[in-house]
Amino acid sequence: MKDAIPWRGLAVFGLELEFETKGRGNAFPGSAWRGLLGHALANKVCVREQPQCSSCPLVGQCAYPRLFKPLDTTALAPFWVHGWRRCAKGWRVGVRWVGEGEFARVLEWLDGLAGEDKERRFGGEPATLSAAFDASGERKVWSPAKEMKGAMPPIALVGNDPPPQACLVTMVTPLVSKHTGDPLYGALATRVQRLVQAFGSGETLPRPVLPWRAQVRDRRERAIPLDRRLLAGEEFLLELTDIDPFAWELLQAGRELHAGGQAGLGCGRYLIEPTTATTQGALRSA
Repeated sequence: MKDAIPWRGLAVFGLELEFETKGRGNAFPGSAWRGLLGHALANKVCVREQPQCSSCPLVGQCAYPRLFKPLDTTALAPFWVHGWRRCAKGWRVGVRWVGEGEFARVLEWLDGLAGEDKERRFGGEPATLSAAFDASGERKVWSPAKEMKGAMPPIALVGNDPPPQACLVTMVTPLVSKHTGDPLYGALATRVQRLVQAFGSGETLPRPVLPWRAQVRDRRERAIPLDRRLLAGEEFLLELTDIDPFAWELLQAGRELHAGGQAGLGCGRYLIEPTTATTQGALRSA
């Protein structure tokens, strides 16, 4: 893989968290999981009975605003939910964050999630962290009885392979975006640029005039009611051809970084599948 070292200065890390719970969730579990995670972190690290981050003298060192909810409401948080699925014990929830220096805070967060808390519920049912796996979800790296030893390597965001002749991009969670034109590129480039500026090298990324040619094969709007608002976005299937080399890097990195807005909830997550000439012909005749 290219650069096991950070791509464009972004050192991105991830875990898959396994929760024991009978909760079934709702139409968009990412919102509930992010709320549960944030509540647990605040309870673990806050030294006050009632959190008041704006007036706290310790706010500069506190994991809650640093990792989860910046005081500047226009700033990107370096943490986001990255997928979820049911498992034998309950649910597996992917999480991602930027910054090797945040490991101590993340470990403190895991301890808080594993402790007893009557208010910590998912879908109305108690939820307790039982294990944490690496970003692939295959290797257990933490449990309440066995702490993680040392920092994990960053996720390789970009590979060495040149752009394929064509690929399919499947948006698996709604893309929330105000961009017009190409269904994906503007939302992807804007989010990744902001992440690079806030947490990476700070450079201005290239903007190819024609990043790729996109054909929409399936598209549907999603309007999901959350507790206090409506989450509006799109899910779609794209076929991309004539992919610019930098746009291919960006597309690969976006699998972990997400695209568009509300990425903290898990929005804007997609999968990439290279296609063959046979596959392309079948798609065009469909």
